Amino acid sequence: MTLLRQLALSMTGLLLLLFTCSLIMNIKDARSYLQTQLKSHAQDTATSLGVALASTQKGDVATIDSMVDAVFDRGFYRVIRFSDLSGNVLVNSEHPLNIEGVPEWFISIVALDIPEVSTEVNQGWVPFGVLYVASHPGDAYRTLWLKTRNESLLFSLWLFIAIIGLNIFLRVVLRPLKALEKQANAICDRRFEIQPQLPRTRDLRQVVEAMNRMAGKLEKLFNEKVILTEELRRQSLKDALTGILNERAFESQVTETLSEERGEVGGSFILIKIRGLDAHHSNKGRDAVDKLLIDVSSRLRGTIEHWPDAIVGRKTLSEFVIFLPACGIEENKRITEGCFRALASLHFFVSNEGEDKLHLASVTHIGHCQYHDLLEQAFVFLTDLELQGRNSWKVKEIGKAEELPYLSWTEGQWQEALQHVLVNEDIELFGQQAFDHQKKPLFCEVLARLRLDNELASAQAFLPMVDRFDLHTDFDRAVVNCLLLHMQRSTEQSYCINLFPRSIMDDGFFNWLCQLLWENPAISSRIIVETPERILLQDRELLDSRIRKLTTTGCHFSLDHFGVSSQSLNNLNTLDVSCIKLDSSFVRGIADNQGNQFYIRTLAMLASSRDITLLAQGIEDEVEWAKLNELGVQGGQGYYLAKPVKLID
Repeated sequence: MTLLRQLALSMTGLLLLLFTCSLIMNIKDARSYLQTQLKSHAQDTATSLGVALASTQKGDVATIDSMVDAVFDRGFYRVIRFSDLSGNVLVNSEHPLNIEGVPEWFISIVALDIPEVSTEVNQGWVPFGVLYVASHPGDAYRTLWLKTRNESLLFSLWLFIAIIGLNIFLRVVLRPLKALEKQANAICDRRFEIQPQLPRTRDLRQVVEAMNRMAGKLEKLFNEKVILTEELRRQSLKDALTGILNERAFESQVTETLSEERGEVGGSFILIKIRGLDAHHSNKGRDAVDKLLIDVSSRLRGTIEHWPDAIVGRKTLSEFVIFLPACGIEENKRITEGCFRALASLHFFVSNEGEDKLHLASVTHIGHCQYHDLLEQAFVFLTDLELQGRNSWKVKEIGKAEELPYLSWTEGQWQEALQHVLVNEDIELFGQQAFDHQKKPLFCEVLARLRLDNELASAQAFLPMVDRFDLHTDFDRAVVNCLLLHMQRSTEQSYCINLFPRSIMDDGFFNWLCQLLWENPAISSRIIVETPERILLQDRELLDSRIRKLTTTGCHFSLDHFGVSSQSLNNLNTLDVSCIKLDSSFVRGIADNQGNQFYIRTLAMLASSRDITLLAQGIEDEVEWAKLNELGVQGGQGYYLAKPVKLID
């Protein structure tokens, strides 16, 4: 029970008690007064009538009767009786004891005593009869009943007004407590809100001021820890000068992308070499070299920004590397040429000093391959380019998986095949089970597969093409429809479906998805809508509103590949999500990586404080699973736990 209700009930009870006591005392006083009035009325009537009867002739019963009737008719009497000395009743006037207008229960409660008065009538000094008078209590009962009823009604009216006023008053006075409750819950969710409006009540004002001070200090401590964690993570992953991935982080992410689980289609590797930096340093100084390297990294990122899965890093002082997953030879040529043109237009490379200092060697391997094989082939290729002298670029295909012919398709072939698949919704769904830390099933992540040229193609092969041809909304719509058909026939299993960020931010698709979920509440409660963390780079205000609207349909929202982008911990502080999935690059080699361990432990603490489930992706052995559990990760998925299996139609 709320404090407001307790106070209101207590005050109402107190008012009722006061009224009841007051009413009882008033009734008692009125009853006593009316009782006295009845007795006095009977006594006065007996005395005055007795004096009048004393003047009559002895035996004149008619005169006595007329005198008694005259008094009886004009007063409130129940009985007036005159008897001789022998007890014989000479005159008797009597009304029945009927009390109209007063409830029987009230009469039984108050129970007035009916006064009866007898007086001896004398003629001279000789008594000649006895006069008996009893007042009628009807008028007294009616007076007492009306008084009680009117006082009760009047008090009830004022009590009702007092209760309403009391509730309004208490709500106004105790309003800061609601704000305190909201503030305390916000602090539990790592949102350190400050109450700008202080209450006028001194005690509540002091409490609010103390809460504000505590929230401010906690926010400062929290932000310091987040900043420290992000800084340590940046130092361990990012190049200090350019802000792109350092050599170790680049190798880790590329190795994970080319793993057995994800690297079926291979990709393209671009190696950029800038020669003559030592001489440039001697001529222009360190600042000029730093500016050149920063400009190079900025232009590389700008060139490949439309390839969302691209990985950019700095290998050595003068070498930059780019990996493009699922990128074929033709696309690689366009990207490599674009990078070369963007860099070659820099002042250093246009000058005589740098006209032979820029070389880009790019290799493409379609199908499973290893990071070090790509790097070695690119180095050999780069060496040949450097021998040619002038700034140049070149692309070479070093391998192709003959068993996957669709990887060599032209853009026209891809568009035709994808359009056919989307029109017919010819999509095969697979599922990979996710487990909690006790290896109990949580949900099944949906993986889409397409039948291309009689081969079952993984998402890594066709998703880049779907995104390139702006078919993301059509593809996600088809996958959602296929999943709903499956869920209508399946058990109570929960499913996690990964959608393109661009689909979620698309008005038409988003409204269609919300409407579909509203129309299927039993199914929507078993769906987790998931999207990559890079969606956080979109309009945050619009994204927050869309997440809230999605969750009102009954579904849950999740982010995967978490931790790849910068400032991910700060984003966690404001996200309204139920689950986040740690990117698999943090999982690989976690037992020996102290920096990643610290980051994951901090992330687990923050996620727990927000009641967000933290899972890990790409778990492939017992060592990784045990270490992640030790660091506070609540579960995960990967080939060690379960391999993808086809969802039964």
